[in-house]
Amino acid sequence: MNDELKIVFLGTGAAIPTLRRGLPSLAIIKDNRTCLCDCGEGTQLRILQAGLHPSKIGYIFISHLHGDHIFGLPGFLSTQQMMGRTNALTLFGPKGLKKFIEHVREISEFTLDFSLRIVELEPERQKFQVDDFIIETSLLEHRSLCYGYGFFEKPKPGKFDVEKAKVLDIPPGPQRAALKQGNTIFVHGKEIKSDDVLAPPIPGRAIAYCSDTRPCRNAVELARDCDVLVHDSTFAEHHKDKAHESFHSTAGQAAEIAAKANAKKLMLWHISSRYDEDDEREMLAQARQVFPESYLSRDFAEIKIERPKNI
Repeated sequence: MNDELKIVFLGTGAAIPTLRRGLPSLAIIKDNRTCLCDCGEGTQLRILQAGLHPSKIGYIFISHLHGDHIFGLPGFLSTQQMMGRTNALTLFGPKGLKKFIEHVREISEFTLDFSLRIVELEPERQKFQVDDFIIETSLLEHRSLCYGYGFFEKPKPGKFDVEKAKVLDIPPGPQRAALKQGNTIFVHGKEIKSDDVLAPPIPGRAIAYCSDTRPCRNAVELARDCDVLVHDSTFAEHHKDKAHESFHSTAGQAAEIAAKANAKKLMLWHISSRYDEDDEREMLAQARQVFPESYLSRDFAEIKIERPKNI
């Protein structure tokens, strides 16, 4: 394991695909394992173009059931079946996700030989573990039931102090390994805790994914102190009324959320197809007036998130 954590943006547009921006989807990759956030039409092709391995996607997190976020799912599932997938896949999303998949499977008559688990989330804020992450869900403010997801990496054990181990007469081998895992051991009848030989744990990293939403308190709380916030930035400031009417955010409003949450970095996401590259540069400038660490997401861009060093 190389301890690398990164985000790969697959589609960064909104509702209508363009040659520059596909429909919404991004991959979060840790230790060669991949979580997918949303799966718009064309996502499986973007996965291949990005050089990712579809079979290594173990979890897909669906924010809501609008077409630009889910119409790529049936194609992805049927292709995985044809490619002989054997490892399990879990989908998380709003109520109705299971019905959508079942109807498409029935109408198009495709079967799945691999294990597919569909978890429909409760409206209340939830917390559960997926691989090395604690996942938190929170309802956002959109026209349909829409969830934001927080990916909170578990802390990494601190460095093992070999000299302290020698002083405590702990021989190399299973006992040291047990301490490295956070366990307590006994040497010559004396209790030794992992804290006796380990430096303080190294904090984990955090990613907040807040797709389609108006600015809301839940987005701020979900993104609190996160390393990267990916937030709906569908509109420029002069279209603020349109953003409100359609339950979306402007780039400037996304920046306000990032500032309130004390996020380290903001990625402007879900960009409307009405804007050209000059417009997008202006949107980025608007965001940076509020939150300087704002960046414009682009299809196939990668962001590596460094683990904070222990102080």
